[in-house]
Amino acid sequence: MDSKIEEVYLTVSIDTECDHDRNWARSKPLTCHSINRGLPDILQPAFEQVGAVPTYLLTIEVLEDPESVDSLRNLNGNFEYGAHLHAGFVEPQKKHFDYAGVDCSDFQSSYPPEIEYQKLITITNKFEEVIGCKPTSFRAGRFGASIETIKSLQKLGYKVDSSVTPGIKWVEPNGVVDYRKAPGQPYFPGDSLVNPGSSDMSGDMPGVENRILEVPVTLMPQSFRRKPKWFRPWFSTVDEMKAIYAYHLKKYANQKVVTINMMFHSMEVIEKASPYPQTTDDVKRFVDDMQQMLQWCGEEGAKFRGLSDLHAVYQHS
Repeated sequence: MDSKIEEVYLTVSIDTECDHDRNWARSKPLTCHSINRGLPDILQPAFEQVGAVPTYLLTIEVLEDPESVDSLRNLNGNFEYGAHLHAGFVEPQKKHFDYAGVDCSDFQSSYPPEIEYQKLITITNKFEEVIGCKPTSFRAGRFGASIETIKSLQKLGYKVDSSVTPGIKWVEPNGVVDYRKAPGQPYFPGDSLVNPGSSDMSGDMPGVENRILEVPVTLMPQSFRRKPKWFRPWFSTVDEMKAIYAYHLKKYANQKVVTINMMFHSMEVIEKASPYPQTTDDVKRFVDDMQQMLQWCGEEGAKFRGLSDLHAVYQHS
């Protein structure tokens, strides 16, 4: 079949958080090496070298840390800041005030919609206070979003959400999020988060220009009930990521626009700050694979964009 694809876009969406341990608990004592060293010294220079445009999705712990705030304000280059909510660390019904050594797996979507909305107001206001502008891109912690999340984000002026992981069902003590039937390419949600729709959900904000674009994390299904393969350094080799890229171009060859969304955490470029790279050699491998993949995608014709930039692309496509 002849391809109808006219443009391929590549976005890099990064959960930008304080350091963690190998079990996903926050570091004790709490540190933010991934913000103060990882972003300015490792990640942003690596992206600049290949022309990529990362979107750093910021948690409340980072926005509340004075040293991290200084690092964020002084970061140079081409990038976007967005918001990233871990529900147990944000009012109302905040569960943890001392973050050190804590892991909170709550899905924000399992809270009553009004409580979730107030939590989103809290982090949005903190972001605006620290960064100086309103965030327009978002990802839910633990990928725990629902259509109510989208409605709340829409009310707050967000443009893009990137919480959906197609083909995966997530289970936590306070709820279940099922994305197994979600589309693999960006869409404007309809009556549920996994169903594309054509009508505005809010009733008072007509028009696609005011609706949230869902930009799923890029994955590829695997056979024999194996978990989908991630377009993500450390989780996949360079060759595997190339195969995932090719899969999407083949599967969605009838679309004018195809988007590839690489996702990972900022802590993954700091040794022992996540369950993944544990040594300096591990970090080097991670960054080398990431750069090699991004460089290859650029050579294949992919255009790099921040998450929020994709809204206009799909609004007019």
